Amino acid sequence: MVEPISLATAAAVISAMVDVIQLGKVSFQEYFRRRERDPTIAAKELALTKAFSTYAQSEVQAILDRIERCRRQFIEEGSGVARRNCLCSVLRDVRDGNGGTIPDPEWEKNYNQLGCAA
Repeated sequence: MVEPISLATAAAVISAMVDVIQLGKVSFQEYFRRRERDPTIAAKELALTKAFSTYAQSEVQAILDRIERCRRQFIEEGSGVARRNCLCSVLRDVRDGNGGTIPDPEWEKNYNQLGCAA
């Protein structure tokens, strides 16, 4: 069973995954620790809370569960393509479920940078 995560953790996870995919150099765990300690994380959590305010709690939880599964896969597999595909599948589903836009600007930017539309 996947343990529930907060929106702040979800923001840190996605940012760390993008860091690893785009920058490499250090491990996911290191990027995640950096993102978790980022002073803007509370503001990101607030922005995500606002962005997802029209979603049912079960929808938000489903998104968070998938992000957590991607995080675990990211750590266990180590394959760049699988990592990107997992993250893109979550972002693509959020986008599709929201009428073609991602409700968080940073996630939308990540979606575009990673080429998730392809």
